[in-house]
Amino acid sequence: MVERVSDVPVALLQSWEVGGIALDLDNTIVPWHTSDIAPGVAEWVRTVRAAGMRFCLLTNNYATHVRRVGEALDIPVVRGALKPLPGAFAAARKALGTDRARTLVIGDQLFIDVLGAKAAGMRAIVVAPIGPREFLTTKVLRVLERPVYARLARARADLP
Repeated sequence: MVERVSDVPVALLQSWEVGGIALDLDNTIVPWHTSDIAPGVAEWVRTVRAAGMRFCLLTNNYATHVRRVGEALDIPVVRGALKPLPGAFAAARKALGTDRARTLVIGDQLFIDVLGAKAAGMRAIVVAPIGPREFLTTKVLRVLERPVYARLARARADLP
């Protein structure tokens, strides 16, 4: 768990032997339903790419802004992915040319991005949502995420 995508250290990715990263779009690297790339994201992508890792955007969204963001970051797009279904994550692996063990998913939703990635045998990192605007079903899922985050916080507090 990190605050922003740009907070993910390249050294961590290298220690995990990540070959490809499937980035969620809305509220992960852009505010919901915009093509306004969050500060630090483009630079982070360039740095990680220079370290030898590949990217794809993995989004359930079909809107035109998806293509614009992919072009701006020079990243292939898997849109209309139907996350958390396994086919979405298989499509990301195909776009990246990586196997499960070397594929990382970064997203802002526990029950869509993280759960789907873990069920598909991939690593996942969850980030805080960039903005408050969200799709209606996402707002419902946020309510369901709260107890999970609370339990994780308690578990961390119990660690030495």
